[in-house]
Amino acid sequence: MIAEQIFKEADSVMKRMSSDPAMRDAAFEHNRRMMDMAQLRYEGKREGLAEGFEKGFEKGFERGIEQGIEQGIEKQRLEIAREMLRNHCDDQLIQLCTKITALQLEQLKRQECPESAQAMTKSQFQSAEN
Repeated sequence: MIAEQIFKEADSVMKRMSSDPAMRDAAFEHNRRMMDMAQLRYEGKREGLAEGFEKGFEKGFERGIEQGIEQGIEKQRLEIAREMLRNHCDDQLIQLCTKITALQLEQLKRQECPESAQAMTKSQFQSAEN
C-alpha cells in the first residue's frame, strides 16, 4: 500500500513537470530513489516475516519436543507406580522410586483397585470417627 502511494505521488509529479530536461532528470532520479526505497522496505518486510516464521517454528517445535519428553517421563513414572501397586509395594517405596505425589498415588490406587480404594476410604473414615 505504501509503495502504491509512493508510485502515485511520483507519477503525479512527473505529469506536472515542465519540459525542462534538468527538472525531468531530477524527477526521474527522485522517482527511482522512491521506488528503490519502496523495494527495500518490501524486501526487508518479506525477509523479516520469513525469519520470524522460521524462528517461531523452530521454537515451537523445540517446545513441543520438550513437552513430549516430559509427558513420556511422567507416563513412565505412573506406569512403574501401577506395576509396583500390582506387586503390593509400600506407598513410601512407590513414591521414593517414582517421584510421584501422594495424590497421584491415591488416584492410581482408585484406578487400579476401585473396590479396595473405597474400602480403604471407609476404614479410614471409621478410624477417624473413633
